[in-house]
Amino acid sequence: MAKRKFLFLYLTTGAGHISTARVLKEEILKQNPDAEVVMANGFDRANVFGKVAFEYLYFWSTNFLHGLFPLIYDLGQHRPFITFISKIMRSHTVHYLKKVIKREQPTDIVSFHHSLSTFAKSAVLRLHKKINITVMVTDPFTVPHVWFWDRSLDYFVYSEEARQTGIALKVPENQIKLVPFVLNPKYLQPFGKKEILALRKKRGFDPNKKTVLLVGGGDGLPGAVDIVNKCVMRHAKFAIAVVCGKDMGKYAYLESLSRLYPKLDLHVYSFVDYLDELIKLSDCVVMKAGPATLIEVLSCRKPIIISRYIHNQELGNMRFAVKNKVGYFIQKPSDIYDKIEELLSDENFDSRMSENFDRLKFDTDSSKIAKLLLEKKVQ
Repeated sequence: MAKRKFLFLYLTTGAGHISTARVLKEEILKQNPDAEVVMANGFDRANVFGKVAFEYLYFWSTNFLHGLFPLIYDLGQHRPFITFISKIMRSHTVHYLKKVIKREQPTDIVSFHHSLSTFAKSAVLRLHKKINITVMVTDPFTVPHVWFWDRSLDYFVYSEEARQTGIALKVPENQIKLVPFVLNPKYLQPFGKKEILALRKKRGFDPNKKTVLLVGGGDGLPGAVDIVNKCVMRHAKFAIAVVCGKDMGKYAYLESLSRLYPKLDLHVYSFVDYLDELIKLSDCVVMKAGPATLIEVLSCRKPIIISRYIHNQELGNMRFAVKNKVGYFIQKPSDIYDKIEELLSDENFDSRMSENFDRLKFDTDSSKIAKLLLEKKVQ
């Protein structure tokens, strides 16, 4: 029997794609220790257009140039525009992926970003190889049409809404599988009041003080500075933790703010590998509606305030939280502050929210996805 070797292709647009890939890598190796999983960025350093369009432009349009992303998103819903962008990128990207595939010799390829799937297929065809290709659709509810651009590939999706989008775009039903949400198991580890107090002490927080976490994925939370400034103006009595991701300008500003206002109990981070602990030690989370962070926070049974969502792409994520009464959508910093104060001062809030979380059901058994990938026949 041939040894299984998986090539996981990702991009650094946000943190959800690569975090999903890492979890599935661990699950595959757990189920089949003899397998090999190689993770590779789908764009090399020389892919200037790809990096500008899908990494830098994504960062700026979702964090600062808010009118630009809706335009790009709406254009991306139409096949002629996707075809045009694809033609610009195809030659260089396919050439690079051919080199990666020749070097790694995988039996299976899993694409974690919509812009890589069809190029991976082209590279495989040009090499005259037979390799399983699976697309892991990381947008759970409102799925951009570009994910389903190639109707010949196999797709894994998180929701019936996503599955119906693919079917409407003429992908055969048998090529779209409904799978559990991918989640790192550490977010599912049980914790109680004693564990929360211990985590607060471990991470340098006052164990008896209410704590609010601001987080937004790999690029941090857009508007986090405005929310923290409002906390300064209102003399917030709760502790504040902010994860800035790769937005080092935001990190530097908030670090200086914490020194300037020592009475503000502000804890600032760039990247952390213990986000699960920061979520668990918090009383509520203010966040952008990214899919990975949303599922991580809700799995820890923490109420959320969604301050931003990416036009249409993350709309379904926001609606999922609000519909199930485990989150609120509030954009204005002063209103966000008021809601935080309301939640933290409501003695009955925890019990009511606990009932809402008890009714919230979603599958997070990532081992099922690993099993599906391993069950595919080697071609």
